[in-house]
Amino acid sequence: MITKNEFVMLYDRSGLTILPLAKNSKRPKFSNWTQIAKDELLNGFNDGDNIGIRIELPLFVIDVDDARLGRLIEDAAPSTWIVKTRRGLHFYFRAKDYYPKTNKRSRLIQLLAEGCQVVAPPSRVDGHEYRFLVNPRETPIAELDENSVKFLEAIIEAVAKHEKIILEFSRHWNEGHRHNLSLWMNGALRKSGIPRFEAAVIVKSICLLAGDPELNDRLRALDDTYKKPFDQIAAWSKLREELSLIVGHEGAGRLLALLPSPPVDHEHLDHEHREEHQEKKSRRYLLGGEILGGRYLVEIVEVDGAPKLLVYDPETGGLGIHEAFEHDGVAYQPYPDLPFKLPGAPERIDVDPTLWRDTVEFIGEYYDNPRGEEVYHVMTAGVAWSYFYRDVKASTPFLLYLGPWRSGKTRALEVMAALCHRAMAIVDPSEASIFRLIEELRPTLIIDEAQIMDKNVRAIMAAAYRYGMKVPRVIDPEEEGLDGIRWYNVFSFIIYASREEPPNDIFSRSITIHCEKNTRPTRKLIDEERAKQLRTRWLAQRIRLHGRLKITFDEFASEDGRLQELFSPLLVMAQTFGDEEAAQAILRYGRLVEQEIHSMEATSDDALILEAMLAAINSGQNDAPEYVTVREIVERLNEGLEKEAYTPAYVGRRLSALGFRRKRIHGGHVAYIVDMDLLQRLASRYNMTMDMVLA
Repeated sequence: MITKNEFVMLYDRSGLTILPLAKNSKRPKFSNWTQIAKDELLNGFNDGDNIGIRIELPLFVIDVDDARLGRLIEDAAPSTWIVKTRRGLHFYFRAKDYYPKTNKRSRLIQLLAEGCQVVAPPSRVDGHEYRFLVNPRETPIAELDENSVKFLEAIIEAVAKHEKIILEFSRHWNEGHRHNLSLWMNGALRKSGIPRFEAAVIVKSICLLAGDPELNDRLRALDDTYKKPFDQIAAWSKLREELSLIVGHEGAGRLLALLPSPPVDHEHLDHEHREEHQEKKSRRYLLGGEILGGRYLVEIVEVDGAPKLLVYDPETGGLGIHEAFEHDGVAYQPYPDLPFKLPGAPERIDVDPTLWRDTVEFIGEYYDNPRGEEVYHVMTAGVAWSYFYRDVKASTPFLLYLGPWRSGKTRALEVMAALCHRAMAIVDPSEASIFRLIEELRPTLIIDEAQIMDKNVRAIMAAAYRYGMKVPRVIDPEEEGLDGIRWYNVFSFIIYASREEPPNDIFSRSITIHCEKNTRPTRKLIDEERAKQLRTRWLAQRIRLHGRLKITFDEFASEDGRLQELFSPLLVMAQTFGDEEAAQAILRYGRLVEQEIHSMEATSDDALILEAMLAAINSGQNDAPEYVTVREIVERLNEGLEKEAYTPAYVGRRLSALGFRRKRIHGGHVAYIVDMDLLQRLASRYNMTMDMVLA
């Protein structure tokens, strides 16, 4: 058995740069690991560290996220080092005369080149030990010439380009349908204008993910299809029929919409193919916010009262307005009936120095809040965040307008709906609708009367703040295993109003704005044309900074990690688009919320229970006892009350939630073990002193 030190020596002798990683982690121990010298990194390795490899020329690694796709690389390259990761495989190669670029466009397969790092055997992460599938002492790292490297690059790029097709069709590549699906899919791929090489990667990937035992037959059939005369190939209608048997007519349409449609000479199409082509092209709608070909940013805007495609090319800096936009053989059109207001088409995307202040003034004209400008700056930061939060890929705060009836909550939501990106105002959404709305339309959700929402909707809201969070739903109960399940992305920026304080799982994710009845007159009817102009200006800033904003969650300094999550994005918005006054307003409001949270925590049941526990620990003893009974804590809590407010069952549940371990003692009584480290942390959290316990 090879020891960890022997692995270190193996990597060093193989000319690789060893990167010390934190224990049970993929994270490098040194923040500047890309600049540290090789010898210094090696000297920084300690017992217990995980081992990483810093990728440097000529080394590159192909990271296959799903081990079932390993054959895509194994069949295309000579024997080399292969490492089993938690879900997939790492293939190590050396480039001989051509070095590739990093390609992380696909989550299925990625090419990691200089500047990246990988976890190496025998590291352990979350219980999984990375291990070699070959003997690294007997099998060298394969050295590849330019053609071989470019061939691997082409495979990875094809997977990235057609990832949605591969994933969706592999879920429905069922036994009993595979043969026909393969035949009609081959025809559809060819008629879509997809090159034969890319089609082979698509079909091979689908078969590998679906466990199709007849992979070689599928590839031979694909080869035959690409050799046939074009008019002898069956495609769309046959593929639709077969898919309808599996997922129904609607599901078949959704799957067919993933396949591109090439430009076609309609004069030379027969009637059936003309109908198929027109139906296929009509389904290529865009909702806005898409990136086409990894290059063009496409938004939907309103021009002369109708939705049009705004296409931005970052390489040329050009903006174009299109009824439809053709790219890579696909004709894209704007979705014709969107449930939210569109911006106009910006003429320029330069820095807009007055946009923040103009937005603050607009909000103040239509909504009154007793905290005045601080609240308007927070709301303006929320408007800005709505244009960027999906691209930043960071957890998002919610905005909560909390107050009694007729306190201005609905007016606040109306103002935000007029300004935010893709703002969709709704009331009392059902569980079945809310995750579909988020998945399909990617809106900024504006929810009024949130206190009446179903608990299942609230559960989805509690998950929606975290980037990448998904909920599974059964879409076909007759399907076996995972084939009948669809995963919905619920990540969303949510702005909501409530007459009651929501449950903690949502409340803790929200920045609360307390509402009161107007103290000064405000304008009644919102000027929609002026609001549209502000939306247009914010859209221009979204295009200008698309993909360039970063949130580290260190921007808002606080010992409370959740507060850092909530306020850091808004502070970045103020620092990017506002001025020092705007940033200070966000900071002041954040400190106010911080004080309110500490005040609430100090008077919460958990704080009172902890205080009673501390008093029980200190009652007439110099040394802390091993445990404290629930009965003693309950007696102290209820002391002086006319009616018992605390029960043993409730107190026990709260102690368990705080992290204390339960113990049953003589007489059948329930007690909790005194954990001094835990007590110290909790006392600090609730601003209590431990002196009486530690004395």
